Amino acid sequence: MKKDYDWSDLSPLNLKDSKLKQIEWDKFYDEKFSKEQIILHHTVSGPGIRGDLRTWLQYRSHIATCIIIDRDGTINQLFPSKYWAKHLGVKGKQTLDKHSIAVELDNWGQLTKKGDNFYTIYGNKVNVPITHYPDKFRGEEYFESYTHSQLKSLGELILLWNKRYNIPLNYNEDMWDLSENALEGKPGIWAHVSFRDYPSKHNKWDVHPQPELIEMLKSLNKDENS
Repeated sequence: MKKDYDWSDLSPLNLKDSKLKQIEWDKFYDEKFSKEQIILHHTVSGPGIRGDLRTWLQYRSHIATCIIIDRDGTINQLFPSKYWAKHLGVKGKQTLDKHSIAVELDNWGQLTKKGDNFYTIYGNKVNVPITHYPDKFRGEEYFESYTHSQLKSLGELILLWNKRYNIPLNYNEDMWDLSENALEGKPGIWAHVSFRDYPSKHNKWDVHPQPELIEMLKSLNKDENS
């Protein structure tokens, strides 16, 4: 994967952009809450959102994220960001779901290497860009890389939500492991792993600290980096 993308041209998402798609979805809570955190997830699935939606439909409660970003950068909006659904799974901390905006990156997540081939957690062989962590991330060495188009769309969304909800853009160094700051509701940009300990009974690996993702997040706060 190409390194050192230029993120200097990122700007808040234009709501008339053709890559923004409205998806018909009703499994969310149409209650308005102030938004203080943006939480990054990945789907652990192949291209397209049908499988993700089928999985969420199996639950009685409203489990979903506001946005799923396809590998080509298409932004699928399931419900308005002012509303909420369950997405963190932190017992006794549902207020975090209510005061956050969740966004998924379509991605296979952690992969296993056998010979020259890579396999998903479901056992299927895939040919995708790989991010390698020689020292491992949460016990895993290989992950599918997030695409440049996905990260660009994500950056545009974050800038939009910063303008709309005044969510801070500063980069949180502690976002890649269980973070007391995240759990206490500190405003800002976090990952699902910021809220879930490892190892634990309910391990999570999203999102992984891909260098291009970190570069993009650091580029968003132009005042801090100027």
